[in-house]
Amino acid sequence: MTAQRGFSLLELLVVLAIAGLMTGLSVAWLDSGSNRVDQALDRLAAQTREQAALARHAGQLRGLRWNGQRPEFVRREGEGWQVVPVRLGDWPKGLRPDWSASTTPQLLFTPDGWARPGTVVWQSAQGSQRWSWARDGLLRTAATP
Repeated sequence: MTAQRGFSLLELLVVLAIAGLMTGLSVAWLDSGSNRVDQALDRLAAQTREQAALARHAGQLRGLRWNGQRPEFVRREGEGWQVVPVRLGDWPKGLRPDWSASTTPQLLFTPDGWARPGTVVWQSAQGSQRWSWARDGLLRTAATP
């Protein structure tokens, strides 16, 4: 009778698969907190820059407003504002600007650039991010303590 030493290849593969699964689940669990807020704000900043560029190139008035639940991009149509469908993904609960809800945009993009300089602070339980812009068309973002 020979003594068997070590593990078979199948046993090693099963252990590695279980370890990989546990690592993936723990990384996903750890990553679901503040990164979700950061990702939402990154998507919003990218879309804000894109909407400003569209306003310049198409000669339209566009803007960003807060509807009380999530941000909305709008375009001027006649005497009113028409919501522009933009994919922002799921908006994290509790992430809101220091603006109040409004039917008119607080951030306005014109064919000549941004209508007026300003700032907004996006606040959540995980922290806040300050956005500032000038008429030069640049959006600056910075994490605030």
